[in-house]
Amino acid sequence: MKTYIMLLTALLSNMCIAQKDSAVCPLEGRTPNDLARKVNLLKNRDVVAGQVNPAIALDSILKGGPEDTGKFKTTDYATVTGYVMEAEDIGPESCNCFSNDSSKQNLRIYLGQSVNSWKDSVFVIEVTAKYKQQHPQLNGDALIGQQITVTGMMMYNFEAKKLALNANKTSRKTDRKTAWEICPVTELKVNILTVTK
Repeated sequence: MKTYIMLLTALLSNMCIAQKDSAVCPLEGRTPNDLARKVNLLKNRDVVAGQVNPAIALDSILKGGPEDTGKFKTTDYATVTGYVMEAEDIGPESCNCFSNDSSKQNLRIYLGQSVNSWKDSVFVIEVTAKYKQQHPQLNGDALIGQQITVTGMMMYNFEAKKLALNANKTSRKTDRKTAWEICPVTELKVNILTVTK
C-alpha cells in the first residue's frame, strides 16, 4: 500500500509539472515583483531585427561608473563582438514561469574582450527561448572560446545589478562589468579567425 501511494504521488507530481510546462506563460512571467515583471517583459520581447545604434560597442558598454542605468535605452539595438568566456543554461526562472522544459529556458553567454578577460571586461548576452527555437543548432558549449558577433536589443537587468561590478564594487559575487545586457538576441554568428604570420 505504501509503495502504491508513493507511485501515485510521483505520478501526480509529474502530471502537475507537465501541466505547468504546457500552460501558456504570459509575457510578464510569473512573479509578484513589479521590477521582475518589467525585466521579464523585456526578456520575452519578440526576436525582431532593428536599426543598430553604431555608437554602442563592447568598449562603450564596459565603460561607465557605478550608476549606469540611464546609459542606453531598452529600444536601442546594438552589435558587439567578443569572446565567449562561458555559456550556461539559466534553467527555470520567473520569465519562463519556472518551466523545467529546456526549450523554454534562456541561455546566458558571458562575452569578454579577450579569451583571458576578467569580470571588469565581461558583458552578458541572453539568448532567449524564442531565438533558440528559431536556431535549434545553437550549442552553448560549442561557443566557449569562440569569437562571436551578436546583435540584439539592449536591456538593463535590474535583477542582475547585484552581480555587476559597476554597481557593486565591493561584492565578491560580481560576475560582469554592468547590468546592461543584450536581450533578446536577433543575430549571433561565430567569427572565423585567420592567423597571419
